[in-house]
Amino acid sequence: MLKFWFKEFPQYPADHIDYWRTRLIAHALLITTCYFLILTVINIVTFNDHHLALLDGVGLLVSLGIFVWFRGTGKVDSASWALTILVTALILLFVVTAGGYSHSLFWASLIPPFAFFLIGRTWGTVISVCAFVVCAVLVFLQVEAQQSVTFNTGSLLNVIEVCIAHILLFRFYERTRSSAYQQLAIRNAEIIKMAEIDKLTGLFNRDKLDTVLAECMQSLTDDSALSVMIIDIDHFKSINDQYGHLEGDRVLSALAVQLKQVIRDSDIIARWGGEEFVVVCANTPLGEAMELAQRLRKGIAKHATAKKSLTISIGVAENCVGDSAESLLDRADNALYRAKREGRNQVFTA
Repeated sequence: MLKFWFKEFPQYPADHIDYWRTRLIAHALLITTCYFLILTVINIVTFNDHHLALLDGVGLLVSLGIFVWFRGTGKVDSASWALTILVTALILLFVVTAGGYSHSLFWASLIPPFAFFLIGRTWGTVISVCAFVVCAVLVFLQVEAQQSVTFNTGSLLNVIEVCIAHILLFRFYERTRSSAYQQLAIRNAEIIKMAEIDKLTGLFNRDKLDTVLAECMQSLTDDSALSVMIIDIDHFKSINDQYGHLEGDRVLSALAVQLKQVIRDSDIIARWGGEEFVVVCANTPLGEAMELAQRLRKGIAKHATAKKSLTISIGVAENCVGDSAESLLDRADNALYRAKREGRNQVFTA
């Protein structure tokens, strides 16, 4: 039943600005429909008040009409205004008819939640102020008439019914707020991930590498070691020239996968730019970093990643006293160029 009532509109996906408004409209219409039906029965059976029963019956029919129309059109703004006007008009008509007695004024407290949630802050304020002006006039007339306050079954029912409506409204509002914040958190996490991930290879990008390397440098102690290696694809330009840039992209993506399979869980790999990659090896002295670099080089050489065999050259450097992140990378880069000059498919240290 509820799945039928809460229709999913394809034009309002979960990340659309009006998605939760559609849910709120459906929820509010469900509340008004049920309430007007119950109040119609109560006014006929308990109070034998056919005038109020007629008023509630009209509210029931109009609520159902707005629901059917909204399901068919999906017009959020129009449905929001129609529902707000319906609730405001019927509540004020009931309050005026009751003269504000039997705690009927309590119903007016439902107008601001409906108005603010459905049509926004500006018009919600206008409608709420108008409703409370009417209530203030009724109270003034009661004071002038020196009427005694009446407490009866109607008073009790008015208080209970309004309290339940408030609970239902604010419970739904809190659920939507919580869901919206969760979606926002997920979206922010996606944006952060997009900002630090290289789209082609799925590795960290240069900005993320700079941040991670700086953090590793700051956490160094006298007893710890930090090594970095810069990896460059040999003759990558010839791959692009001979097979095209799309094939070159596929080579980069495939190489990234192979590198991630060989490096350790504690290592951090990033695409430095073009066909160059950087691996940050925390708590790793130069000797261990060299062994890892050789495993990477040999493993890549065994696989054909393009229509030809692929080799890589690697420059490795270990942090020294006084090194900065920039100087450490610079020494690894110089070692890489030595490997390239000495015939490629080699590993050199700084």
